[in-house]
Amino acid sequence: MKINLLKIFGVFLLVFLCKSCKEKETSTAEIIPEYVLKISQTKNTNAPALQSFTHAESLNGEEWLLFAGRTNSLDSLNGGIHNLNGNYAGSSFTKSSYNDVIYVYNPINDEISGSLTLTDFISVIENKYNTIRDGVPAQSNPLYQLLQTVKENSTIFKNSNALVKQEGNYLYTLGGYGPEDFTDLTKGFTTYNHVAKINVSNLIKLVKEKKLSENEWTDLLKVGKNNTLISTGGELYIFDDVLYLSLGHSFGNSAPKFSEGQKYLNAVYPFTVSNNKENISTLNIEVKNPISDISNPTSKASDTISVFRRRDGPILPSLYKNPTNNSIEKSIAIYTGVFKPGHPLKAWNDAIYVHPNYTNDNNKLYTYDATYNQKNFNVYSCPSVVLFDTNSNYLHSFLIGGIGDGKGAPKGHLSGFTNSSVQISMDINSLPLKSTPKTLNYNIFKDQDENSAPFYGAEAIMFPNREITYSKYSDEIIDVAKSFSSDKKTINVGFIFGGIEAFESNPGTYGENKSQASNKIWKVEITKNSI
Repeated sequence: MKINLLKIFGVFLLVFLCKSCKEKETSTAEIIPEYVLKISQTKNTNAPALQSFTHAESLNGEEWLLFAGRTNSLDSLNGGIHNLNGNYAGSSFTKSSYNDVIYVYNPINDEISGSLTLTDFISVIENKYNTIRDGVPAQSNPLYQLLQTVKENSTIFKNSNALVKQEGNYLYTLGGYGPEDFTDLTKGFTTYNHVAKINVSNLIKLVKEKKLSENEWTDLLKVGKNNTLISTGGELYIFDDVLYLSLGHSFGNSAPKFSEGQKYLNAVYPFTVSNNKENISTLNIEVKNPISDISNPTSKASDTISVFRRRDGPILPSLYKNPTNNSIEKSIAIYTGVFKPGHPLKAWNDAIYVHPNYTNDNNKLYTYDATYNQKNFNVYSCPSVVLFDTNSNYLHSFLIGGIGDGKGAPKGHLSGFTNSSVQISMDINSLPLKSTPKTLNYNIFKDQDENSAPFYGAEAIMFPNREITYSKYSDEIIDVAKSFSSDKKTINVGFIFGGIEAFESNPGTYGENKSQASNKIWKVEITKNSI
């Protein structure tokens, strides 16, 4: 009997120990995150200080093309956040803070390998035109057409917060914000209506003082205009030769009054561009039907009721599985953004997913995720990384820094600047589409618990590492299965550059101990713990 009791006790003990081991293993697995984000500042010091700028990279990724945006002038740190309580025609945006230099920067060598002021850029084209114009009628001369296009649209190279997207060797830039007249700010500010297509390689060559062939000159810049496509604070995407203007806002000329002239886009606008046959520097633009929850997003009333009424939020490349043909297709994920109607300076915390090729059960080309709640973290434009795991069909996205510290803000301020991050997961098989956020509420830029100043990421840019493998469904989304392995659990996903450096949570303006344009560069790595 004693032996039997010992046997029974032994069995129970073994079961208990096994159960305890399993519980410990499960607990450990839950504690260790699947993906770990690490950010480290590089030793680079010679990049220009820029925020809200236009950007592209050379085809080999070794050089960055940087222009427009705002910078710090020699005698003032005036390139930070604009003075929220100032006069927009005077103290909010100072004339000297607008960057008028086109830079080519080499991050590997930490050197500016070429620079050209806007005035010199026009002079180079003018001098080239003067050397070959004899005997050719001006109106039909390609260089004359280019010269006039640059002169008439010089704000492309000097505005702030334009919408930007690079596709191969071409950079598309749309809208942006700035003065009606850069020589006299008292004439008011405006949101521009131009769409530009720039040959990146040719402009880099020109800035580096290299000679262009005749064909390279004629393919340097093309510009079109359309009054439907007026935006700042939105994003631009390209799917199958169709461009998508995603949200944003037109300030009009009365930004400080929050009254006449202002208008949110309240929509995503698909459009196409084509070369004009008569003028080599002109783009033809065709705007298609908007994707919106409002039948007429151009109406004034739409600003008070549309869930698309937002700007300056993180807008990310995304994927979804189209149930009509079971194919994985590109989409756009809109997370949070500012400003909610009736609540000045208050952020949205929900999400919208735009799927242009799929009409859902609500007969819409978008899905509104009202249950998503980002809890006021990282609600403003900031660097992002998106990964796709083909084994699980999950997207994993990271929002890094910017504005939105999870707290309420003092009256007249945005939510505080932050060094936190948000990790977002989405099962692309699940319909309706939904995302789940996870807040990494610590200082991701310093790898310390306290989320303290200085703060980085707002209006900064992520230059991707093109040496890793990207998804066959989108060249903006990292392929998890092909990028990570048992021998390579950590990968460099790219570099964060520029943006606003804030010296306190709610600076409210630019200047010493408040905020400035940054020239810092940060290396971004992601470790996958489960392989």
